Amino acid sequence: MEFVCKFCGKRKTEADHWLLGFEGTRQGSRVMKYNIFLLNRWDDERAQELNAVHFCSSACQEKYLSRNYGDETVLA
Repeated sequence: MEFVCKFCGKRKTEADHWLLGFEGTRQGSRVMKYNIFLLNRWDDERAQELNAVHFCSSACQEKYLSRNYGDETVLA
């Protein structure tokens, strides 16, 4: 399986140290809101899940979060 950075489109090689997260939706009072769960390490098996998002660097991850989640992003 090939992995591509969700922000910049770079393709993952075996030597790359990438970041992994999972996007989903949850029901708000009237509107569907997006949420994202970020892992602290790469997992080849979980990276193949349908809702997985892949990032080549923390910079791309941060830009993606800022663009798509803005001020509503909470890092725990």
